[in-house]
Amino acid sequence: MKEIEYIVGIYNFSNPFPEEGHESYYYMLYLLDEKGILEKEVSAKLFKDRFETPEVHGLKAPHNSIGPFITLESLNQYAFALCEAYNAEKVSLLSVQEYNTLLDGSHKSMDFHRDLLEKGNVMENIERKKKGFLGRFFS
Repeated sequence: MKEIEYIVGIYNFSNPFPEEGHESYYYMLYLLDEKGILEKEVSAKLFKDRFETPEVHGLKAPHNSIGPFITLESLNQYAFALCEAYNAEKVSLLSVQEYNTLLDGSHKSMDFHRDLLEKGNVMENIERKKKGFLGRFFS
């Protein structure tokens, strides 16, 4: 699998289908890397294989989103697993509200890009740094 520098995930806590009597859950709306939107196939497969629980099995997610996740902790675990799967340096998770606040408060695209990587819940992939350092000597 390709190696990427970072992942930015934007999530929402909502009940997209209230008419069906479901509760509110966390849904990953967008996953971005340094080149744009991340491949949905890999992300969706990771969710289905490792994070889909019996409580949410069979529940549909809003168009092009991934989930549902019952807790924010399980969403964070998923994001970090995705970071490891892509061997990314870090992942930054932001809620839709945090994302909109950054967008409104940024005057330059460089500031917005920097804030995407530094704000929210940022988790670093320490294993990549170890491998990267040793890889310089053994490659």
